[in-house]
Amino acid sequence: MSSAKKILEKYHDTIAQEINVKSISLLDEGQQVVVQYIPLGNMLWDKFWKDTWRIISASKQWNAKILDDGQLFVEDWSNSWTLSADQFDVRYSWFDWDNRIVEDGVMIELDLSLTEKLLHEWIAREISRFLNQMRKEADYEVSDRVACWFITENDTLSWIIAFHEDYLKSEALLSSLWRKVLDSADLHKSFEIEEGIVEFFLLRN
Repeated sequence: MSSAKKILEKYHDTIAQEINVKSISLLDEGQQVVVQYIPLGNMLWDKFWKDTWRIISASKQWNAKILDDGQLFVEDWSNSWTLSADQFDVRYSWFDWDNRIVEDGVMIELDLSLTEKLLHEWIAREISRFLNQMRKEADYEVSDRVACWFITENDTLSWIIAFHEDYLKSEALLSSLWRKVLDSADLHKSFEIEEGIVEFFLLRN
């Protein structure tokens, strides 16, 4: 097993959390990447002088290969040159989609499809941030026990709140979460997104 695979398996959860993705998996090893070596003209001129443009032209025609010591070997029909690592750049091309990148030999593809589950989790996080902002506006202390009531006419939003109740109570430091109107709340605010509106009521216990 390659060192990259070992690192991915060992630190999967840490990496996923740091870059805010749901999961990480290995790509099919059959993916094709085009590697191009780009001689840097300003770095070549002092050493190669008039051959600089021949070196650049030969490299553009794919007559270049990387050596074991990290140098670049370039040749044309009549001559050859060896470039040190500071005299060329390496560019990777992985075609088809904009959500792919290659860096230092590592290929990365992001799955940007938005599933219903991801959408619901995003809404839950937005509600959590909204409730925490309400706590700040109400001038609650971290140690304060706070009960929360809510009402909404949107069944999907109601389901999301119920499904993520434990998460919301933990993140917003709530002692309880009820679907009901509260007439004597410390703070009453409306959470609005495209899916609908939720009215939240907070009361310090």
